Amino acid sequence: MRIYKEAFQAFARGDVDTAITGYQNAIATDPTFSLAYQAMAEAYGRRGDLEQAISAIRSAIAADPEESLYLTSLSRFLQRQGKVPEAEEAAAHALRLQQARRG
Repeated sequence: MRIYKEAFQAFARGDVDTAITGYQNAIATDPTFSLAYQAMAEAYGRRGDLEQAISAIRSAIAADPEESLYLTSLSRFLQRQGKVPEAEEAAAHALRLQQARRG
C-alpha cells in the first residue's frame, strides 16, 4: 500500500508527525491493516506518547491477535510506563504464541 510505504519513509527520515498521519490514512483505507497500527504505535512511542502508542498497538492486537510482535511491542510500551506486571504478562503471551507456532 503506497500510503503505508510513504509513512514508513517519513518515519525513517525522523518525520514522526507525517508518519503518524500517513499511518492514520492507511488505517482509514483498511481498518484491518494491523501492521499500520503497529508502525503507528512505534511512531507514537518515538514521540514519547505512550498512551497513544499503547492504544495503537492494542488495535494491532485486535486486528491480528496471533502476531507475537504486537504483544512484544505492547510489553515494551508498558515497561516504559513502569507497568512491569502487565508488561511481563504481554511478553509471556507473546512467548506462548511463538512456542505454539513452532509446534
